[in-house]
Amino acid sequence: MSIDDTLPIPADVERRFLENVSHEVGVRTWLEEREIDPERTGQAALINYGYVWNGVRYNFKIYPAEHIGPKRSALAVPIIEAGQFVDLLLIGDDGSFETVSCRASWLGRDNINRSTVRLHAHPLDWLQSGCTGVCHIAPISRAALKELAAVQRIECNDIHTALEAWDWGFGDDEGLSRFWIDDTPESIRRYFEQAARWQAMCKLVAEVYR
Repeated sequence: MSIDDTLPIPADVERRFLENVSHEVGVRTWLEEREIDPERTGQAALINYGYVWNGVRYNFKIYPAEHIGPKRSALAVPIIEAGQFVDLLLIGDDGSFETVSCRASWLGRDNINRSTVRLHAHPLDWLQSGCTGVCHIAPISRAALKELAAVQRIECNDIHTALEAWDWGFGDDEGLSRFWIDDTPESIRRYFEQAARWQAMCKLVAEVYR
């Protein structure tokens, strides 16, 4: 995984987060409104944040509530691997998410060494599960999906997420046999209808410009 050295340093991000972490009522309310058990989430904070360029890299800033000026708001949750802080996950009220340092490809990466793993489609799903299973969060690259080759059974309730993981991480029939997809029949039918329409459109365009 390539590292962008202009992004905030994880150690600095962790320090700023720990200075602002709390178990205030607002955090609990935010989680409970999304059917997430606060007792199973670990440390979390509602923050106002921004990035400031210092001439070498971006600094991650957490602003007090009374700060006047551009800022974004999010729930901040640390990403831990092998007991070490590697990045900070930020989830907006609208469900959009990002990581501060772009050092983490997974939520729950330590769980990949298990024989059976639940693959979640979105960080909120992972939090709702009590931080069990895994969720792929790399913004662009899909290379980390190959790590799922170590898992014998991959359970997923979202067909798009499951087949994307199979396509990038496996691509063969043996790999597909490891996936247990428990999405709804309606979602599965809709997925394949959309795929069929897309393939038909691509074929039509190819015919027109041939």
